[in-house]
Parts: sequence; structure tokens; C-alpha cells
Amino acid sequence: MEYSIYDYLAIVLRRKKAFLITFVVVLALAIFGALNYSKYRSTATIQVVPSDIPEGMTIPVGMNAADMLQALVDQRITQIQQVVTSTSSLVEIITKFDLYHDARQRTPISDIAAGMAEKVKLEMLSADISNPAAANKMSAGQLGATAFTVSFDYGDPLKTQQVTNELVSRFLDEDLKQRRAQTRETLAFLDAQLKQLENAMLEQERKVAEFRDQYPNSRPESLAFNRQMAATTALNIQGIQSQLGMLEKTRGDLRAQLSTVDPYTRVIAEGELMTTPATQLKVMEAKLAAISGQYGPRHPDVVKLTSQIEALRAETRGGGQSAALEAQIADARAHLATIEKTYGPNHPDVRAAKDSISALEARLSATSRANNRGTLKSDADNPAYLMLVAQMNATEEQVKSLQKQMTEVQKQHDGYEAAVAAAPGIEQEFAALTRDYDNAQARYRDLKAKKQVAEMSAQMEQDRKAQRLSVINPPEVPTRTRPPRSLLLLGGFLFSVMCGFGAIVVTEVLSRRVHGAGHLAAITGYVPLVIIPHIYTIEERRHRRNKYAAAFVGGVAAVGAGLFAFDQAVMPLDLAWTLLSMRLGIN
Repeated sequence: MEYSIYDYLAIVLRRKKAFLITFVVVLALAIFGALNYSKYRSTATIQVVPSDIPEGMTIPVGMNAADMLQALVDQRITQIQQVVTSTSSLVEIITKFDLYHDARQRTPISDIAAGMAEKVKLEMLSADISNPAAANKMSAGQLGATAFTVSFDYGDPLKTQQVTNELVSRFLDEDLKQRRAQTRETLAFLDAQLKQLENAMLEQERKVAEFRDQYPNSRPESLAFNRQMAATTALNIQGIQSQLGMLEKTRGDLRAQLSTVDPYTRVIAEGELMTTPATQLKVMEAKLAAISGQYGPRHPDVVKLTSQIEALRAETRGGGQSAALEAQIADARAHLATIEKTYGPNHPDVRAAKDSISALEARLSATSRANNRGTLKSDADNPAYLMLVAQMNATEEQVKSLQKQMTEVQKQHDGYEAAVAAAPGIEQEFAALTRDYDNAQARYRDLKAKKQVAEMSAQMEQDRKAQRLSVINPPEVPTRTRPPRSLLLLGGFLFSVMCGFGAIVVTEVLSRRVHGAGHLAAITGYVPLVIIPHIYTIEERRHRRNKYAAAFVGGVAAVGAGLFAFDQAVMPLDLAWTLLSMRLGIN
């Protein structure tokens, strides 16, 4: 059977009672549910306020103001949220404001706190900049509009506002506590690092000073000077060697001349020519042998001659002195070996024995040189011989002076050469010491700058001029539920209408009555020849009009009486309407 629009209207008019009953019941339930629905949300807006001090004065090295602000938003707020919404914190808030009183009688408070944490909402806000190029040109202060909202959902509007205000207070307190604690910890850490670095720098300064004292002439800056002095001393050594060669030639010439000059003047005694002491000794010994047979040993001539012979023998005994000195040196060395086994090398007796051996060796060397010369006679009286001896002695003194000078210059040259040879290794060691010291100085300056920034940050925290959280929209007592009751009533009304139409469909489907010719033709398969409609009489029409009028008047009278009774017994109607509007969230 196909239904037209008129058939649908007929069905609605025919089943209007089911529609009205269902619509009224569902709408009443919706109104009752909307009036008793109580879920309020209180929201506060907190802004991340940038520092009042220019950004270039307090920003650590390597970080700009925008990075610091973003770090504050991304990290610190998340940390604060974890602390504020922790179980212990929420339990304190639940106990303080007596939240979830009925639920706490049958549910552990930790589970209630976990459910409450889901009702605490935090939403990040930021400045809406549509042009990225403009955002790149904006300063940190202009980008400092970053903020976030804190909201809480609860059934009591006043407690919702109080709890949200408590959450905001805890956010601000925790932020202040964390920033001050971070400042204190940073200062303490930097102080400890600076003290350790100062001690390390003092130790490095001591090592550098000791190194300079240990190698006063081998430092890198002395390398050019040492090379120049080594070359200068080498030239001096060559000059001294040349002078020594000339003196050696002069000394050889003088020795040659001395060998041809008689040291004594010729003396004739008793008809004999006496020249050298050795010749005189032989003559006197022969004379003593001749007169010894004539006179006794106490004869004045024998005694005199004997004394003269002894004197000449002492003068010519130089060759035996060398053997005696060698014997003394051998005995001294044997004694030194014996005492070295008993005492250490630094014992006074050992040092004295070494000094004695050195003195004996010097005497032996002098005696050997005198014996080798052989021609230098201490009792010579020939003027030519004495002049050559004086020249020879002067030459010897010059040779000794040049040899001494040669030793000193050679020692200096060896020192400069050693300094030049050791310069690369010393330079490498000195460079390592200075590099460590320079690195320590650079780190010290860096830490000092960071400490100054930390001290400035601490002062800014104390003066409340640093980056901080500020409430720009404090939480207010909510007057509308979430979702609003007006929206709930609208939804209830639409649902009531849908339920009314559903009741029409159900009653029409379940009804077994035949309505209209079309319905009958659909059932029987035959179309009726005649349709006689219900014909209303004048009396029936009057009765129906009277019934509708009486119902309308009775309804109006009942509503008016109810409103009058409510106004007199409960509260004025205007106040009731205001409260109802507030309840329903209608402005």
C-alpha cells in the first residue's frame, strides 16, 4: 500500500494522543534531567611573562630569549603539572575542600584522586601569528604572549571555582619554588666548579714557575739567543785556539834559544872552568876525595867542602823528586780505596783524600814540566839566559790564561749547544703546560660569566623581574554547566519529538483497525463502491466546541492558580524566573 502525504497527516491526527503522551513524558524526564544536571567547569588563564630586563643582559651564552621562553613552556610547565596533579597534592585538595564526599565512603581516596586528575585540564596557548616572516622579526618580548589554561570540572560551581583557584596557586608557588631552587643549585654548582678550577690553576701556575726555574735558558723564547751565543762562543774558541797556536810557536822558539845559551857565566876556580852545578859537583867531589886522605873528617876544609857538595846535590836532585811524588800518589790512592769501602763518597775523610791526591798530582805535573824543560835553572846568572827565561815565563802565563779562558768559553759553548739541543723537547713540554693553563683560564672566564648571569638571575628572582607565571584571567564561579542546560533542553525536546513519532509508528503498526478505503482495498483487494463519511450534527459540533473551551479555560485557570499559589507560598514569580534562567543558562 502506498501512502500519500494526506495519509501520513491522517495517521498523525489519529494517533495524536500517543504522540502527546510520549512527548510529554519524555520531555518531562528531559527537563528533570537537565534541571538536575550539574557539571561545571572553572577556567583560569596563566601567562608566561618574559623578563623585565633586556634579553641581552641575562641570556646565557649560546641561547636566545625565544629558546629560553620555549624551554620554559615545554619543560617547566610540564614538570609543574606533574607535581600539582600528583596523587598526594590532589588528596590534599580533596580533603581541604571536602570533594566527592559520598564517593569517599566506598572508594579509596587514591582512586578518587586518579579520577580527579583526569578532570584537571591544561591547554597550551600561544600567540596567533599568521605571517611566519613577521614572527622571525619579532623580539622575545613580542613573542612572550605564550600562555596556558587550567580548568577543573565538578558538580558544585563554588567548589569548582575554589579548587581551580587552589590549582592556580599551586602552579604559581611551584613555579616560584622551582625557579629559586634552580637558581640556588646553579650558584652552588658554579661556586664549587670555580673553586676547583682556581685550585687547578694555582697548581698549573706553580708547575709553570717551576719549569721556568728549571730551564731558565732553554725556554722557547730563548732559542734564538742561545743559537746566537753558541755561534759567538764557537768563534771565540777558534780565536783562542789561534792565539794558543801562536804562543806554542813562540814557546818553541824560546826553548830553542834557551838550549843554545849557557845559563851561567864562566867562572874559573883554581885554574878550572866551572859552569854548571853538576860540573861543579864533580869537581868538588874529586877535590874532597883528594883532601880526605890528607885531613881528618873534622878538618875545616873537609867540613866546608862537604857542605858545598851537599848543597849542590840538593840542587841537582830534581830527577828524584818525581819518583817520590809518584810513590806518595800510589800510597794515597790505596788509602782512598780503603776508606771508600768503609765510608760513603761524601764523607769528609774521602773528600780530603781526594784533595790530597789532586795536590800531589799537580806537584808531579809541575815537577815533570820542570824536568822536561831541563834548561830552566833557578841559579842561572847569565843575563841573556835570564831574559829568555823571563820571556818564557811570560809566554807560559799567557798560555795558562788562554787555557783557562778556553775552558770557560768551551763550557759556555757546551751549555748553549745543550740548550739549543734540548729546546724542542722543552718547548713541547712548556707548550703542554701553557695550553692546559690557557684552557683553564678560558673555562674560568666562561664559568665566571655564567656565575654573573646566575647571580643576576637570582637577584631578578628576588625582585620578581625574571620570567614568571602570571594569572591574567582568574577562575570565576561558573554559571552554566558543560554542556549548557539550554542545549540539554533542546536536545531533550528533539528527542521527545522523535519518541512521539516513534510512538505513532509503534501504535499504528500494532493496531488492527481498518482506516479508510485505501486500507480496506489493500486488505480485501476490492475497492468500495461508496464511502459515507461521518456527518456531524449541529449539537455535536456545539458540544465539541464547548468541551474545548472548557478545557482551555480550565487549563488557564489551573496555571494561573498554581502561579498565584507559588508566588504567595514559595517566592515571587520574577525571582523564580531569574533563578530558572540562571539554572537553565539562559541570558
